[in-house]
Amino acid sequence: MLSIVVITYILLIQQPYQTYQLETIEAALASTVELSCSVGQNIEPTSPAKIIWIRDDRADIVSLDSVITVRDRRLSILTMTSIDREERILRITNVEEQDHGLYRCIRGDITLNEILLDVLIPPRITSHAPEDMRMIVREGKDARFSCTATGRPTPTIVWQVNGLSRPTLVTTIAGTNESVLILRNVSRFDSGRVDCSATNTLSTVNRQFLLDVKYRPTVTVPFHWSYFRVNDSPTITCLACSSPPPTTFDFFRPKHANPITKGIKDKFDEVLNQTCRQLTITLHLSDTSLFGAYVCRAKNIAGISHAEFIIKELIQSTKHMKSISEEHALTPTSILITTSSSTVTKNDEPSERHIEYSYKSNTVATGIIAEKNQAFQLSTSLLLLIVLLFVASRC
Repeated sequence: MLSIVVITYILLIQQPYQTYQLETIEAALASTVELSCSVGQNIEPTSPAKIIWIRDDRADIVSLDSVITVRDRRLSILTMTSIDREERILRITNVEEQDHGLYRCIRGDITLNEILLDVLIPPRITSHAPEDMRMIVREGKDARFSCTATGRPTPTIVWQVNGLSRPTLVTTIAGTNESVLILRNVSRFDSGRVDCSATNTLSTVNRQFLLDVKYRPTVTVPFHWSYFRVNDSPTITCLACSSPPPTTFDFFRPKHANPITKGIKDKFDEVLNQTCRQLTITLHLSDTSLFGAYVCRAKNIAGISHAEFIIKELIQSTKHMKSISEEHALTPTSILITTSSSTVTKNDEPSERHIEYSYKSNTVATGIIAEKNQAFQLSTSLLLLIVLLFVASRC
């Protein structure tokens, strides 16, 4: 019986005409779909035959009239008959990915309907690199990520670095749905999340990578040079940021391998966050050997950096102080004031000495003004005499 049916099917697929239009039906996974096939009661086939559903892409006979011929409990035939039409509906429950394909309904030598069942499949990322989802790279090098996704319709893959799209850095491998993101010359600011998202009409899936960019320390100090006196106690703060954190972080003298110990009054090392440390020292400048250049140095596996600063000695020059005293030498009146001030008892108020200073200063100023007035009067008299002599000669 089965051999007769197979021979009948082979003859039928060679028919020279069609009375149908190809129809496409989309169905999601786990859904239920019905494929309809109907024929008018007034149509008489050339040779009496039953309505048959055939899986065309596999050459499988799914049903004969209302009987399912394959072992699949998800399949059933719904029969609907009216006065002028007869219908056989192929019902598929809990649709699976393998149900995708071309289905043909025939009766005798006539194809009644042909349906392409397009099973929609959510995107799925089947492979990715790096596999452990973590990329460690040194600053200035390249970082490469890849994602391969499947699904129906074919998913679109989008990359983001710390929430920002990087479309110009993405390439697609020909013949596959593999997408590659290459970050050229990465910097410390690229550290963070790298997201691969695959999207089609059903949903979106993603993989999140961690990019860890290793870079040598960046070292900063608050000043490059400053003046202090002997026995001063300046406080200096040094900040170092790097990934990973520095293994060596201290204050040195230039070209010295060991950290300084002389003159340190206090020292405090503080971890600010995952990448930054702050070192604070207080120096007691007890002698002049502690003045000069210092270096704050930090080192990790990516390299070494330093920042230099200079502590200069503030010296009050004796010669300079002497010249200032000579410029402000006191007049005899001033000497008198100084002498009288030195004999004032401790109970005298400072305001009284201030009044005495002001009075003597005003006396000197009055004498100078009087001398200037006298000179002005003399020059005026001389000019008047010259004018009188000129007038007299004209007469």
